[in-house]
Amino acid sequence: MPILTVLNNKGGVAKTTTAINIASRLAGEGKRVLLIDLDSQANLTMSTVGQDGEAHVGHWLNGEKPLSEVVRPYVPNLSVIPSSKALDMYSKLIGSEEDYQFKLKDRIDGDNLTKLYDIIVIDNAPSLTTLAYCSLVAATHVLIPSAPEYYSFAGIDNIMQSVANVKKRYNRQLEVLGIFFTKYHTSYRKKVANDVVEAARETFGDLVLTSTIRVNASLEEAQMMRQPVYEYAPDSNGAADYSKLVEEIKTRL
Repeated sequence: MPILTVLNNKGGVAKTTTAINIASRLAGEGKRVLLIDLDSQANLTMSTVGQDGEAHVGHWLNGEKPLSEVVRPYVPNLSVIPSSKALDMYSKLIGSEEDYQFKLKDRIDGDNLTKLYDIIVIDNAPSLTTLAYCSLVAATHVLIPSAPEYYSFAGIDNIMQSVANVKKRYNRQLEVLGIFFTKYHTSYRKKVANDVVEAARETFGDLVLTSTIRVNASLEEAQMMRQPVYEYAPDSNGAADYSKLVEEIKTRL
């Protein structure tokens, strides 16, 4: 079963938007999908099930609450394990444990989540945190969204190095599913954006997906309404772009 972690150590690249809409699209196709929010900012949680101070992913990871008390339904076929600002404290506690890297993997295996779901999608903080490393150890694939900006592009090297280290030491099956650009389309005329995308293709070759995500207000509006873009604005550019991205992802899984 694919376990897909969405990761970039630069903020503002539509990482959370990507996790929500990939998961929602797959759920709409009949897949049983679980979204895990590993970011203490809890943007994914706020954009899906809301934040109400109840059980969260930290409780589950630390064994304080069972899965049944933490997981919450979002839309048909799609459930969410929400986050909380308290996750920062849990992250520090987990990071102090021996073999902490396996914390998420052990919980996934222990609760037989690979039998309960067809795919798991993990959203991470915009940095290579303790829990981000846990997600790499648990995942089968890494998806890297990037804005067509120098600093976002430059950070991809750090992620690739982290993936290589985790693959060598902890998780032989881990693969980079692909790198793709958000806030970008080939029709855009901003030279620096086109230069960054071209540099990425020269550097990373076929790892750069052909799908891109255009700037689209419907994507932000959908999250404010706690709806997938496919429900809020099914005819929008955002819905069309993420549909194309999911189709390309499916050819690589």
